[in-house]
Amino acid sequence: MRHWNWVRIILHQRVLIVLVGVVLLGAFISPEFMTASNFQNVQIQLATDGIIAVGMTFVIISGGFDLSVGSVLALAGLTAVGLQSSLGTPAGLVLALLMGVVVGLVNGFLVTKIGINPFIATLGTMTLVRGLALGVTDTKPISGVDENFATLATLPVLGIPLAGLIFLAVLVIGFHVLTSTVIGRHIYAVGGNLEASWLSGIKIDAYRVGTYVLTSFLAALSGVLLASRINTGSPVVGRDTPLTVISAVLLGGTNMVGGSGSLIGTLEGVLVLGVLNNEMDLMGVADYYQTIIRGALLVLVVLFDRFYIVRLARRAA
Repeated sequence: MRHWNWVRIILHQRVLIVLVGVVLLGAFISPEFMTASNFQNVQIQLATDGIIAVGMTFVIISGGFDLSVGSVLALAGLTAVGLQSSLGTPAGLVLALLMGVVVGLVNGFLVTKIGINPFIATLGTMTLVRGLALGVTDTKPISGVDENFATLATLPVLGIPLAGLIFLAVLVIGFHVLTSTVIGRHIYAVGGNLEASWLSGIKIDAYRVGTYVLTSFLAALSGVLLASRINTGSPVVGRDTPLTVISAVLLGGTNMVGGSGSLIGTLEGVLVLGVLNNEMDLMGVADYYQTIIRGALLVLVVLFDRFYIVRLARRAA
């Protein structure tokens, strides 16, 4: 019995254990890994996927799924950069974020009112938005013309890059909503049992649409910060973003069918994948190999949840 207690502790803290192992590996394989400049780079890189991962956690807990976040990220960056010379940077930022809200509303409407499977619905909007981004730019990137915008993401605030500070703020607010508010309890209820939530008077469609709007808005915000960091709007960025973000959320323990999960776990998943990506960059691992590794990790996470945790629960019962 004591043996199984230890196994449960290890499984419960598995992501944290992996994170420690990844950090130690990075310190061992690269002298640049533990430098202050690389630490700052990791903060900025984590913010791009981490901000979206917060919204994705809400969507998956509510029983949904969103594949369109990478395309929204790309189009938001293009909007923010492309409108600088005509409407100005503030207008470009506002319109980029509004675009994210609109895509979220479309996703929510397709899922709740039309009844399309979330995977199919967001796959469709992903393709549509990506096509729009490629079409309006003729597949070419757009360079920014506003020097202040180019420094926005890396602007230090209390010693932390603004992008990292925004990620922290989004994470804290999201954690509070999920753990300490009626909204959070209802989101868990909707994901856990849709019919029972409806019978208890919860406005299930409003909560489901709200999670899609939140996720697309955060994807647009992340796209703006990424465009600021590279001072470029590109129609091809974010292709791997859905895979990376969903991997982080599932790695953090959020149940893919909804009803359970936490932003603390998502943070751990984001840290593991972010640090791992940073190490692979320092080692010069090709992008396609990085994609293969992230895909394999996602498959392993799903297999682990399906077989080992279920077996452990049965053994404990």
